[in-house]
Amino acid sequence: MPSRTVRYEGYSPRQRRRRMLAQRSVRFPNDVLFLDHVRQGDLEQVGRFIRARKVALDTLYPSGLAALHEAVLSGNLECVKLLVKYGADIHQRDETGWTPLHIACSDGYPDIAR
Repeated sequence: MPSRTVRYEGYSPRQRRRRMLAQRSVRFPNDVLFLDHVRQGDLEQVGRFIRARKVALDTLYPSGLAALHEAVLSGNLECVKLLVKYGADIHQRDETGWTPLHIACSDGYPDIAR
């Protein structure tokens, strides 16, 4: 298989570097990034994704959980509040039938359960 040669003639050094980096970069889907921000408790990024409507809050991810379930599992009350504020369904069941409240109670997060 012949290798693909990319020519950068006519571009400034800065433009060349930018194009080369763009070819080598990895892009992840918005839902993967969003779920990672939820798990990490990065409220600023979670809010940005929601406000930009880049994700649906009640999507069940391959883990079988929605974003609110993941926030509860991480024990992050502020992230839970943010997701609920923007309309995450507190009654949504995961693929095993558990709601975020079930998870909060079973994993010992009484503040979240309230």
